[in-house]
Amino acid sequence: MSGQFAPAATPALPPEEARKKFVVPSGFEVRLFAAEPEVVNPVAMTWDERGRLWVVELYEFPLGVKPGQKPRDRIKILEDTDADGRADKVSVFADGFNLATGIQLGNGGVYLGQAPNLYFLQDTNGDDVADSQVVLKSGFGLEDRHELLNSFVWGPDGWLYMTHGVFAHSRVKKPDNSYVTLDAGIARLNSRTKEFEVVSDGTSNPWGVDFDRLGNAFVSACVIDHFFHLSPGGVYARQGGTPANPYAYELLPSIVDHKHFMAAYAGVNIYQGNQFPKEWLGEVLIGNIHQSAINHDHLTPNGSSFKASAREDFLTTSDGWFRPVSTLTGPDGAIWIMDWYDRYPCYQNANADPEGVDREYGRIWRVVYVGEKQGKPVPSRPEKNMNLARLSSARLVQMLAHPNVWQRRTAQRLLNERRDPKTKVPLEKLLADGTTLEARLAALWTLHGSELLDDATLDKYTNDKEASVRAWAARLTGERGDDSPAAIQRLAALASDRDPSVRLSVATAARQFVSGALTVDTPPKRPDARVGGIIAAVVEASADAKDPLIPFMAWMAAEPLIAENPQTALNWLRDHGMETMPLSGRLLAKTMRRICDARRADFLDQAVEFLGALPQDAAPLALAGVNGLIEGQKGKASLPGKPVSELLAKLTAGPNRDLAARAQELGALWGDAAALQGALKLAVDSRAGADERVQAIQVLRQLKNDDTRNAMLSLIAGKNPERIMTEALRALGEIGGDTSVAQSIADRWPNFSSAPRRAAAEVLASRAGWGQVLLDAVEQKTVAPSEIPIAVIRTLFQSKDNSLRERAAKTIGRFREPDADKLKLIAAKRRAVLDGPLDLNAGHEIARKTCLVCHKFHGEGAEIGPDLTGVGRSTLDALLHNVISPNEVVGKGYENVEVETKDGRNVSGRLVEDTDTRVKLLSAGPKEEVVAKSEIA
Repeated sequence: MSGQFAPAATPALPPEEARKKFVVPSGFEVRLFAAEPEVVNPVAMTWDERGRLWVVELYEFPLGVKPGQKPRDRIKILEDTDADGRADKVSVFADGFNLATGIQLGNGGVYLGQAPNLYFLQDTNGDDVADSQVVLKSGFGLEDRHELLNSFVWGPDGWLYMTHGVFAHSRVKKPDNSYVTLDAGIARLNSRTKEFEVVSDGTSNPWGVDFDRLGNAFVSACVIDHFFHLSPGGVYARQGGTPANPYAYELLPSIVDHKHFMAAYAGVNIYQGNQFPKEWLGEVLIGNIHQSAINHDHLTPNGSSFKASAREDFLTTSDGWFRPVSTLTGPDGAIWIMDWYDRYPCYQNANADPEGVDREYGRIWRVVYVGEKQGKPVPSRPEKNMNLARLSSARLVQMLAHPNVWQRRTAQRLLNERRDPKTKVPLEKLLADGTTLEARLAALWTLHGSELLDDATLDKYTNDKEASVRAWAARLTGERGDDSPAAIQRLAALASDRDPSVRLSVATAARQFVSGALTVDTPPKRPDARVGGIIAAVVEASADAKDPLIPFMAWMAAEPLIAENPQTALNWLRDHGMETMPLSGRLLAKTMRRICDARRADFLDQAVEFLGALPQDAAPLALAGVNGLIEGQKGKASLPGKPVSELLAKLTAGPNRDLAARAQELGALWGDAAALQGALKLAVDSRAGADERVQAIQVLRQLKNDDTRNAMLSLIAGKNPERIMTEALRALGEIGGDTSVAQSIADRWPNFSSAPRRAAAEVLASRAGWGQVLLDAVEQKTVAPSEIPIAVIRTLFQSKDNSLRERAAKTIGRFREPDADKLKLIAAKRRAVLDGPLDLNAGHEIARKTCLVCHKFHGEGAEIGPDLTGVGRSTLDALLHNVISPNEVVGKGYENVEVETKDGRNVSGRLVEDTDTRVKLLSAGPKEEVVAKSEIA
């Protein structure tokens, strides 16, 4: 194994030697709780009420068990019987599993994730051996073995949460035989009703979810940005693929402003224990598998969300076998780290050499604070004979005020399971009089989870001094699904709250009333709930649009209502839009997109009437609406039923130049003769701004007529800026025509600079007949084979036209570099890098022109391929392999998708949008192609 598959350079160390390699802040010590053979290949862990550690051992990673053999994955119970900090009793609770990856305890049993199933195991006779096993849910994906369902944790709302990766495609079956679709994101299970739903969509392959003291969810992610605040109903940036909801029209970003080393993160802990100094409360600890470290981030509030900034690493080591997979706060208030301990850091390594995956090692470490008292005893749990399950309900209520989060969460779980009516009064008292915010929130959450919460209690706390209490009063109103007048009035009162976290919770609750699911549109459980006024109040209170989440969730709450009938929303925007800018502008643009996606002429008529009713001083609002309509018309224009000439004349005659220009483009899309001539004139006007000309070209390319084709041909024949030439060439590719168009492009090749040449090659290769013209130019030496991008050559060699493929082979030559030659080139480049000399500026310029047309690197470049900041650079060999032989590993979600249109055009790229009406592809440049599904062959 070499290059990016290279294992750790040093041999495995005995546990004590490995412990000595750890570096932690002053006053901290790393201590061993368990090691092989007590625990091997640990992948998930949790504790029971007695403080015993339950661990899942994953022997069968990554391929799964071979046919005919018994699976070896199992659940172990590790117990420290004398509470000295070291496991001394190990028992096997259950075995015979295959690719088990998640575990949590509750309701008298064990929840175990083993795709395709989520199991519930029980020990009915008390001998610590499972004797009952049922399938709770099925349909979890197995496609990518390091992205399976994982990281089970009980949420503040009493549901069982889990994370799931982007390249494992799950269709989890519901009782009515419908499915919940899940790839990247977090999901939750109601342990009583067995309801399952996606809470937040997106990221990459998150492995770890934790909640802060206020109940906000955070996940760590790989390859893309490493840390996200995931708000319920949010649709977030993702490593690959498209969101399940095509109507969000936006992806929320991560909260980080930095990068740590490399790409593979697992486990996240928002520290809330009582064993570390107080300055550590709320700090973020994330396992970094590639770095063999625990990274440290610091959270700062940012409206209803957060910003995460880097701090000095919490734990590092020179032992390259250390692979932190889970980081949790234990019953002792210290940090526990589950260590996979393997020579290989990555799934790709394991897939390349599955037999080389270690199946002999595994460690569980504790990081404790001792101050200046080195070696100070720190028991693994507060009491040797601790058993929270034996406590009375009244005592468990008191435990909700414990300074360690583990005790609070365990007490809440046990009380939720008991649902003891006698706890209602003491819980309400703790909510009212608790000395800490954590205790008060735990009481509120437990009232809800125990089904003891009522409207009177929620109403009482709508005016609480603590914003988080008010926010949860709103959130739980949505969770309860009660659309009574009291509930609606409560949300209305909170919709204008001064704190953005409260308004976000109101928007989330409103979403739960208008849709049966948080992230996708399903029939609402309460279809008669009247929440339009509540959404409007949130918009009015958040009009500056500065909050990172509220604009998105306001749209998610409004979208199902708009999809049913946009008139009410348009009326409100007509009357209140200007006074609630810029947020109303963002919402209007999305509303217009949704109207276009509905493909209903009567809805477009409503849009026309809306724009026509706006006064001249509402030009900024009108511009937002026109922009939304233009975006929604990409791929294929839909025409209103009403005449539009009067509207277009009004918009183009106004003093706002931007509005006039965009209205002209919209008119061209709708076939208005005057607007079409105006767009044609603007496209060829060398005195106009580049942005205006490009927008005009992008509109004209959809019309596909002789006038637009001739205008584009005139642009490539003249002396125009590179950007204009490139857009004109791409427009010709979409407009099409006979081979004379292709010949005109080929004839101009010598006059093109690098970017237009790339576009010209792509366009000529997009149609079989045009491809022949490109090969004519190669044979005539107008075009040199070396000037044709590799992606275009690949297109020619993969054409469905046999004659084109055969001629490409004769004209261009074989399209495959021998592996031996690649290895020689890698070796030569390695010597050049190590021995020099190096010109960093020249290297950056080459990367800008080649690598960064598809990839991002430290914020620079395009987003067609994976972000290179965090991947592929673990070693010099890995970097060289990825640059010189990039197709050794092609990440799922970054595959090239090819689309053939009815008029014979072939376009390709990464699929980034897939709605009922269109698909969007991104390719090198970056170049965006939007194709109406009605136009696909």
